[in-house]
Amino acid sequence: MISVINTIRHHDYGLFLDLYRLNHSNYFWSEFFYFFARYGILIVILSMVYLIWNKRINALICTLFAAFFASVVDVLIYLTWNRPRPFITHADITATIDRMRIDASSFPSSHTYVAFAFATSVYLYGHKKLGTALYVIAICIALSRIANGLHYPSDVLGGALLGVASGIIAYIIVQKSEKNWNQ
Repeated sequence: MISVINTIRHHDYGLFLDLYRLNHSNYFWSEFFYFFARYGILIVILSMVYLIWNKRINALICTLFAAFFASVVDVLIYLTWNRPRPFITHADITATIDRMRIDASSFPSSHTYVAFAFATSVYLYGHKKLGTALYVIAICIALSRIANGLHYPSDVLGGALLGVASGIIAYIIVQKSEKNWNQ
């Protein structure tokens, strides 16, 4: 069992290094990853303006519930287990985002779970084009968090799974609650 865990850690770190090195070896990728690591979540949050503008309040409520559910699980994980971020664990890794505003816990990636929770909620609510665009942005956010030395691939994978699961749960709850709202 220990050898399996060590193998997973080895591959996790190997994938991390590949993206981190790509980020630091190419100007285009450096700017791309920096933009999405820093501002990608703002694009996702701005999708709420679209939902309000188009009077899609139920979809908006669903996205907020999804983010709330994921945040609760994140806090429970944080209280029981803190995985150090790559730039803390490895002396040769430097985070390219301001480290003063970042807590030390790496798992799961909160930017990633919020982005995937929003994308899942919006997509399930029937806004397929916006939902698909949000999924693409969520993937860019996830990759950029790795490339900038902030998370390991398993952190963003955990964040993505948490976001999708919370989006599905929120959708089910809001759908069932809608029947009561209409009465």
